[in-house]
Amino acid sequence: MSVIKVLSAEVAGRIAAGEVIERPASVMKELVENSIDAGATRVRVLAEQGGQRLLQVIDNGCGMDRQDALLCLEAHATSKIREESDVGQIHTLGFRGEALPSISSVSRFQLQTRQADSLEGTEIIVNYGQIEDVRECGCAPGTNIKVAYIFGNLPARRKFLKGPATDDSHLEETMLLLALSRPDIAFELHLNGRLVLQVTSSQDIAARTAMLLGKDAFTAMLPVDYVEDRVHVYGYISKPGFTRNTRHEQRVIVNGRAASADSVYFGIRDAYDTLIPKGRYPAVVLYIDLEPDRVDVNIHPTKHEVRFRDSMKISAIIAAALRQALRSMPGGAETVSTQAIGQPLPEPIPIPPAGTQNVTPVPFVPPPLQPGLPLPPPPRTSEGSTIPLTPPGNPPQPVRPAPEAINASGRITGGNLLQTLQIRCRLGKKYLLAESAAGLVIVDLAAAQQRILFERLLKNLQSTKIPQQQLLLPITVNLSPDESKLLQAGLEHFQALGFSLEHFGGHSFLITALPANLPDQDFATTLRDIIDDLRNNNLTNRQNAVHLAQIASRHAIRVKEQLSDNDMHCLLRDLTRCEMPYACPAGHPTMVHMTYSELDKRFKQ
Repeated sequence: MSVIKVLSAEVAGRIAAGEVIERPASVMKELVENSIDAGATRVRVLAEQGGQRLLQVIDNGCGMDRQDALLCLEAHATSKIREESDVGQIHTLGFRGEALPSISSVSRFQLQTRQADSLEGTEIIVNYGQIEDVRECGCAPGTNIKVAYIFGNLPARRKFLKGPATDDSHLEETMLLLALSRPDIAFELHLNGRLVLQVTSSQDIAARTAMLLGKDAFTAMLPVDYVEDRVHVYGYISKPGFTRNTRHEQRVIVNGRAASADSVYFGIRDAYDTLIPKGRYPAVVLYIDLEPDRVDVNIHPTKHEVRFRDSMKISAIIAAALRQALRSMPGGAETVSTQAIGQPLPEPIPIPPAGTQNVTPVPFVPPPLQPGLPLPPPPRTSEGSTIPLTPPGNPPQPVRPAPEAINASGRITGGNLLQTLQIRCRLGKKYLLAESAAGLVIVDLAAAQQRILFERLLKNLQSTKIPQQQLLLPITVNLSPDESKLLQAGLEHFQALGFSLEHFGGHSFLITALPANLPDQDFATTLRDIIDDLRNNNLTNRQNAVHLAQIASRHAIRVKEQLSDNDMHCLLRDLTRCEMPYACPAGHPTMVHMTYSELDKRFKQ
């Protein structure tokens, strides 16, 4: 008896749905792309509970007659390709004929459609893959699709859906990409009865980019317009001084399709090269138009990723396009690194000699401290060597000092090996070398400052009167719609930490005060970095306020080029007064202690 059987249409449909549909935003993307392919000039989307309860897409496209309305629900039925050669010449967003049958197999599905020259339309109701009713109806020209209770017939799959707030964010980001990809189409997005995005079809790329990304982001952008080898690269890229800590703000549209491609990201990286620090990413809205046979959009079921036939050539063209735009800046790209807002320079940082005056101090400026700073000993292994390192693959854990090392006031108690610490020099950009009575101490400057700031922010959470520094002139920050939403959700926690932020209408906010001792720098850039980190976190309780303090301390610290002797002594003093001086807020060590005995072993003495 044969053990191989042909899957039923119902099972095959559910499997296909698992490949095409990841979340409600995937459903919206497929339906809106069908609307665009149908020639719609207006697309309206309504969603409830992140699209999990209801997702409705209404367009004014060409519509369908009764026969086509029934055929569109059949697997692999499509009007967009006819023969095998068409697969290499894809001009439309959809082409596989998988979306509608996959969606209707895992939801309560209702389709209403009418062609402009027809007096009546067609309505089809599908209940988790089973057609329940087909009838005539009155409706406007175009197509109206309702998708309710997605994955209601697959409880195990439904459990993997995130909360409504997370799915709302995915819906907004997907609609933003669709709106950027087609400036000639008007889009609306309503979430739980609230209009969150609306753009008209009369706007050009510049106006739409400014509206969707925020005025501040657009003001810091440069236009790109470049043609080489029949490849047209155009759009907007940010100046090197306006960067982010993730690639989230890099949006790429290939032949009208929002997509990702490693070749594009490589070209962006090569163009900026040494102009921005490592770990920072420029914001881009980049359009790439080329012949359809030079790009493969059929490498992933969701069509999120594309592949170019000559990826190295395309990458080089993109890099050349961006370099041309960067050279258009005043002074050219060669001088742009010195204009970076709140960013460290790529050049090596000189170590100031002892006694150097008129140097820029570190952010924390307490009273001077004399050399010979008391410092509690870092924890050591049973052999008395170095701070234990976390095994590869395991998350780092904070290294806690011995109970007798520091008392409640932060002062040293007991007979420690390190009664005094003599600062010897600064090592490169990141480290400070000091000598103790027992050996060598290497301090990570950034980690140390993050720990100090983190504990100061935590004290603000427990204080009834938070120490703040009022700004002489308030800072106005214009954000994108999704950034504004994230900031408003966590506004209470920002205020609990000492940040005074006020909603100024639309997607604009005023910064009127900052926590005392926060580093003096471009806080608008820091705020955007914090928001980037908050995209996957909903700040709803005190524990998440602590998480916000952790994020803020990480992004607010940028090690200065020059530190005076007094600055370095003050830094170490503040570090020893911390409750947990040996680990940064992320759990990585702030210092490493190498004893003389370990050094002797290394040199075989």
